[in-house]
Amino acid sequence: MYVLEKIREDVKESVEKACGLDLKPSMLSEPPSPELGDISTSVAFALAKQEKKSPAETARDILEKLESPPLIRKTSTAGPYINFYIDWEKAGKKVLEEARTPEYASSDEGKGKWIVIDYSSPNVAKPMHIGHMRSTIIGDSIHRLYKRLGYSVHRVNHIGDWGVPFGKLIAAYKKWGDERELEKDPIHYLVGLYVRYNQAEEQDPSLKQEAIEWFRRLESGDPEAKKLWERFKALSIRKFEEIYRELGVEFDSYKGEAYYALNELTNRIVEEALEKGVAVEEDPGTIIVPLEEHGLVNARLVENGRTLYITRDLAAAKERWEEFKFQKNLYVVAVEQETHFNQLRKILELMGYEWWKDCVHVKFGMMSLPEGRISTRKGKYVELKQVLDLAVEKAREIIEEKNPSLENKEETAKAVGIGALKFADLSQNRIKNIVFDPDKMISFEGDTGPYLQYAHVRCCGILEKAGNSAETDVDMSGLEPAETELVKKLAEFPEIVKDAAHKQEPHRVAQYLLELSHQFSAFYESLPVLKAGETEKGRRLAMVDATRNVLKIGLELLGIHAPSRM
Repeated sequence: MYVLEKIREDVKESVEKACGLDLKPSMLSEPPSPELGDISTSVAFALAKQEKKSPAETARDILEKLESPPLIRKTSTAGPYINFYIDWEKAGKKVLEEARTPEYASSDEGKGKWIVIDYSSPNVAKPMHIGHMRSTIIGDSIHRLYKRLGYSVHRVNHIGDWGVPFGKLIAAYKKWGDERELEKDPIHYLVGLYVRYNQAEEQDPSLKQEAIEWFRRLESGDPEAKKLWERFKALSIRKFEEIYRELGVEFDSYKGEAYYALNELTNRIVEEALEKGVAVEEDPGTIIVPLEEHGLVNARLVENGRTLYITRDLAAAKERWEEFKFQKNLYVVAVEQETHFNQLRKILELMGYEWWKDCVHVKFGMMSLPEGRISTRKGKYVELKQVLDLAVEKAREIIEEKNPSLENKEETAKAVGIGALKFADLSQNRIKNIVFDPDKMISFEGDTGPYLQYAHVRCCGILEKAGNSAETDVDMSGLEPAETELVKKLAEFPEIVKDAAHKQEPHRVAQYLLELSHQFSAFYESLPVLKAGETEKGRRLAMVDATRNVLKIGLELLGIHAPSRM
């Protein structure tokens, strides 16, 4: 238990002992201003009703009986509230000890428990575009947060590798395919064929049926169709993995839609839904789950004898539960799929699976282009690889301008450029819609990823000038206000990490890191470090080291590298 959490627990126990009530979490909070202390309780409101006194009088009565908790230097009342002032000279020493360890903000709460995260999920035979970035980096950060809390995490890339679009692609390749062009640049060539086929289909509706027929052949195991499909898929995954390596993202499974469509799992889930009376046959070859009485659109499990997307998701959810007995099965998917996941959860509930409530749609807002919605079919998209290259090139130019003698320039340019791109997204509440603007998303000015990376570099530079010899046993007496505020901010980090993981909101970490960097700047600009007296220098170097460590850990939780030089 970290310092701040322990202090709050001690305050809770002391108040409960003094008033004889169990405190609800909402009864402890942070006061609206520092003058009112560090922790406040509103328990007097609840007790006043029992004792038929005013809340203010009740608060004074409680205060008289209260035994001051450890590390609390002062208690007082402000009307109905009891306020507690932390002794930061005593607590701060422990905070610095904790905040300077690589394990800071980690825990073992997830020991022996599994989190499954389904994210990224690009479509085979199409380039990853800027719209895929959100799911990829949000999911990756959530995985890192849960790992920090000790959970085992299974990362699933549920790729789109099945459906009529593959019938279109095979039909297009059979009509216009050129083996040499496919070998030269497979993904761009395939997406060009796909766009061309869709355009041709608008003029010749018979092409739609031709695509359906090729997909039917693929479903039935036709060797020619299967060979082409497997080749397109292998080429795509190889290209995806190049981009994932640049982003620092990895997966444990690439089980996509085809895995479930081609085995018995989907048939079994349909049979089970029918046996339990959850699903009904609407017409020959069409099976639905009636959901209108639950305020949802009816879900089709089978249409024209063919299982659908939701059927495969049901089969995947059940397989994941049987394999991992997960605490959470998270789907990091855009908000436009909210109806789909509401249907999925309701069907699992109707089928009697208690774990339906642990299948969570981690929804995020849409990313669009200035001219409107992204559409691969219409050729309206910006490739993610192009954006990554642009970010790295911009960082490279700035490094050449400001620090041309820097070692490892290429590695640093990648860390800074891609860090800027990631932070621009992860620093915002994930539910927010984003219009892609390369100038804003690859900005190095203001509250950006490079700003945080530079704060880390500045900490490293101070420590290097001091000979990297920050003391471990420091004297915390006589803290200056700027020191106290920095220690307070460092103490918050474990709770921020825990909150961000449980709410699946990486932006909480991003915003905290900005606040910490601002606090560090105020500290460094108002107080000498290297030129301070021996006592002050020792503890201030410890504060610099703690800030450096927390910035490094926090950036890593966002999937961003923290360079020591820029």
